[in-house]
Amino acid sequence: MEQEKFDILDSIPDLNNLKSFTERYFSKRYIIDFDNIKNNDIMIMFHSNRIALLGLAPSHFFFKKDVEYKINFSAGKVNRLNNSVKGKSKKGGQCLVPNSVICKVEYTDGSSFDVPCGMKGTLVEVNEELIEHPELLKEMPDSDGFIAIILSSIAISEATKNELLTHEEYLNVLKKNETLCDENN
Repeated sequence: MEQEKFDILDSIPDLNNLKSFTERYFSKRYIIDFDNIKNNDIMIMFHSNRIALLGLAPSHFFFKKDVEYKINFSAGKVNRLNNSVKGKSKKGGQCLVPNSVICKVEYTDGSSFDVPCGMKGTLVEVNEELIEHPELLKEMPDSDGFIAIILSSIAISEATKNELLTHEEYLNVLKKNETLCDENN
């Protein structure tokens, strides 16, 4: 009886089609034109355990500007790098409201913009990796380029998720805005 040959390499899944950690475990929500600033679009990725990752939405004006930049976590009188949480319930973290500035993106041409947190919660930590590798913000905004980790109560987390645009709604708004721009040109 002839045995069938089995190539071990055939058992390895196609790594190009694997979803990232955030794609598998987080649901993306969006805020369009935060603070009535055109294309100041925020992305908040929610995990079922109330942890939220803050990032810039792909439609944020940041992605259209091709100038070198750095990330500054000193927001006014508060340095987000000094945030210190302790224990399972993350006591001692800095309290945040939607307009709280998490960081400032500073361009080498002298211009800058503030990144708001977009939700009420407690700052668990900022992504210090962005200081040494600011390119992560542009290259991997929904994974290694996240800006901060925020924790809120179950009620606030659910209410915030329900107020924000889902990924599908976000894509529809972008498509609608693109159509309006085409019609006006």
